Amino acid sequence: MINATQIRRGMIILMDNKLYRVEEMDHVTPGRYKSTIHVKMRDLESDVRSPFRFGSSDRVEKVTLDSKEVSYSYHDGTHYIFMDTTTYDQISLDEEFIGDNVYYLKENELYQMEFFQGKPINIVPPLSMEFLVAETEKNMKGSMVQASYKPAKLEGGLEVTVPPFIEPGNIVKIDTRDGSYIERVSK
Repeated sequence: MINATQIRRGMIILMDNKLYRVEEMDHVTPGRYKSTIHVKMRDLESDVRSPFRFGSSDRVEKVTLDSKEVSYSYHDGTHYIFMDTTTYDQISLDEEFIGDNVYYLKENELYQMEFFQGKPINIVPPLSMEFLVAETEKNMKGSMVQASYKPAKLEGGLEVTVPPFIEPGNIVKIDTRDGSYIERVSK
C-alpha cells in the first residue's frame, strides 16, 4: 500500500478487484483546505477511462508486476509483434493495448513488458529515445532572441516542440514519459 500522494503516471493500481493504469495525476492544494489528488485511470479489462479523487492521507494498493525484456519486431496491420529476448516467444498486442506508446516503437528496440498473473499489462519504452526529425517549420531570422519553440514531427509520427535551431534531418532525444524534447544528438 502506498499513499495517494505517491501515485505517478504509468503505475498500476488495484481497486475493487480491478486493475487500473494511471494516465494523468494532479496534486491539488487549495488555500486552507486539505490537498486532494485528482487521477484519471484506465480500467485494464474494460478499457474505460474514469476520474478518481483521493485525499492526501488515503492509501491505495500498488500492484507489483512481473517484468520481461522484449524486442519490438514488426506491425502486421492490426497487431504489434514483440519477441521475448530470453525465450524467443512472440507476443502479439493489439493497437488499443499499445495506445500512445505507438509513437515510441522502433524495430529491434528493447522495451520492458509488464505482466500480471501471466497476462501482459503494460509496455514501457526506455526513458529516452532518439528520433529523426521528419518535418518542422523554417527558422525565422531574428527569432533567436527569445526562447521560443516550434512544432516538429518525428519519424514515428510523434509531434513535439523543439528549439528553433532544429531542422529536418536532425536527430533529437525525447523523454518518453511526457514526450518532451531533451537535446539534439550529433552523430
